[in-house]
Amino acid sequence: MKENFEHSEEKEPRAAEAHGFPCRRCGSQMAYSPAHGKLFCAYCQSEEEIKSEAKEAPEYLYFPEEDAYSAPVWEEYGQVVLTCPSCGADTVMGAAKVTATCPFCGSHYVTEAPKDEKVISPETMIPFRISEPQAHASFAAWVKKQWLAPRKFKKAALAPEMQGMYIPYFTFDASLSTDFSGFGGERRIETYTVRVNGKTQTRTRTRIDWYPVSGHRHLDFDNLPCPATKKVDRALLSKVEPFSLCVLNVYNPAYLAGFFAERYSVGLGEGFTEVRRVMERRMEAHVESTLGYDTYRGMRYDHHYTDVKFKHILLPLWLASYRYHNKTYQFMVNGETGKTAGKFPVSAWKIALLVAGGIALLGLIITGLMSLGGNVTYYY
Repeated sequence: MKENFEHSEEKEPRAAEAHGFPCRRCGSQMAYSPAHGKLFCAYCQSEEEIKSEAKEAPEYLYFPEEDAYSAPVWEEYGQVVLTCPSCGADTVMGAAKVTATCPFCGSHYVTEAPKDEKVISPETMIPFRISEPQAHASFAAWVKKQWLAPRKFKKAALAPEMQGMYIPYFTFDASLSTDFSGFGGERRIETYTVRVNGKTQTRTRTRIDWYPVSGHRHLDFDNLPCPATKKVDRALLSKVEPFSLCVLNVYNPAYLAGFFAERYSVGLGEGFTEVRRVMERRMEAHVESTLGYDTYRGMRYDHHYTDVKFKHILLPLWLASYRYHNKTYQFMVNGETGKTAGKFPVSAWKIALLVAGGIALLGLIITGLMSLGGNVTYYY
């Protein structure tokens, strides 16, 4: 990827430094506590404020034609980058924690692998608002609602090991101008007569009158999010969204103490390609709705983007994985709102019971119709 640092001074990337967060009272390593909103020492119960005000995230220019951008590099003070030997995921966490459990595949390992390449800095973030006990409670409530899950799975899945993970996101702003041409159709009902067995019958049919259409439209888009991760199930992630994206906290490594933070695995160009499809679908829907025709054909759209901006932010997610019958199931809890989603195995006998219940209900309906004197015709 080409890099354009017009708006920030280019800096040499630095290797991760092993700065922890020792407690001033007892010397133990402190961790960020969502329940307290502070650094917290589990040994002596001391608390320490984190200096990080809320602000609008800074935005940087992106040039789609050149795949170039203007943004500062992430200098990883106080974190180390860990590469999971099983699934290859790169995660960032506080340097004080040297043993780790991969939040994606559940592997346990001890490794440090600082990276030297330039990485776009996440200058703002949402710290965890939901504590681990709250995440467990949200997850337990969700599990109990999954009636089709096997009983053994539901019992065993109530207490998985939760991993707090900051997920990388890009959000994009853009001005989209579109020229279009094609044909818009208006439906009308036409009445006509036919002769059937010597008798005249009146019938109707739908006709479409086509008219050439062309023009220009302009839309501005703001804060369209794109998860910059390939390790998290995107379908599940969409179910625990949204996050607050307007006013965030300034990035502070203290928020990572005791947590992971994934480094983005979806590049800026790839992320913009994903978001531009959303913008273009919305533009095309806007064109058709404002023209007001019933249907369209042969529509051609020529899209042009200007003033494309992005920001890189970190958003909180609780992750849990559970193996059942040699298959891994992933669950997640929104670390800001507590919204929960996951996958679970389905009990074969419960499915059979559900099908049998449906057949029985259908039988009752048929019996009821017959008792009312209705005629039921069966087709095979």
